[in-house]
Amino acid sequence: MDEYYRLVAALPQPLAGELGKLSPRYAPYVQEIRLRRGQPVLFTVQGRLTPCAKFLPGARRAAHIGEADLQACFLHLCQHSVYAYEEELRQGFFTVEGGNRIGVAGSWGGSGFSAVTSLNLRVARWVTCDVPQPVQQYLAEGSGSLLVAGAPGSGKTTFLRTLVQLLSQKDAVVCVVDERCELMAGEGGGGLPTAGMRCDVYTRCPKAEGIEMALRCMNPAFIVCDELGTAQDAAAVERGLATGVRFLASVHCDTPETLRQKPFLQQLLQAGAFRQAVFLDGREKPGTMAEWVVLP
Repeated sequence: MDEYYRLVAALPQPLAGELGKLSPRYAPYVQEIRLRRGQPVLFTVQGRLTPCAKFLPGARRAAHIGEADLQACFLHLCQHSVYAYEEELRQGFFTVEGGNRIGVAGSWGGSGFSAVTSLNLRVARWVTCDVPQPVQQYLAEGSGSLLVAGAPGSGKTTFLRTLVQLLSQKDAVVCVVDERCELMAGEGGGGLPTAGMRCDVYTRCPKAEGIEMALRCMNPAFIVCDELGTAQDAAAVERGLATGVRFLASVHCDTPETLRQKPFLQQLLQAGAFRQAVFLDGREKPGTMAEWVVLP
């Protein structure tokens, strides 16, 4: 069964029943399910928004998501325990079983959302991709850490997951700091085949703290983490590099020029922390390398 159906089953009825009728022919291509107040349900397919009515013409509830419907979906996905997701919601998302990230938009009240107007349900699938030869050679040579860069939806998590799989097959000691529960879906994995991955995973742990724990206790050769984004993340990486650990990390960025403009990365790049970067192609070809960049 495709992961689409597991995610849809987490929604309240009758919407779950309607969306669950999607043909297995189309389900594997749905990347996101977008619920917006006062609008029909939309699917993201190959990086483009498509009305779900195109595939489910008889779905009445999905034709218009009212305010009460949207609130019911939000609470149902949170299992009516919004407080349990407070820290994640401060970053505009929360993650449910199976590593499915739920993006949230609406009116921010300082300590939380006072009103939710949009939900973006990202379907988490155990997907891997091809590892280009330059990347394989770089990892085998032991010559430095690696950045995986790309726009949202370009497959950064997929690419990192594939690298973890590759390294574990080569008996490398790998620690994964899976702050958003997407890389390995370690907690409540929802069927994702993490058991065969020979690595140590810190789930729902802030990156800076997880890096420190891994350095202190697990003696890794590689630390893998998704989406570096703060000065604290960069400082933790810098401390890890001083011990000889190599990092595989992703960052939101679509060009080498933009990469150099990120303040929290400037110090790392100037120190030569990351010598190479993979820039991914985009939403239509997730996990596909577009450019192999030598960093200054």
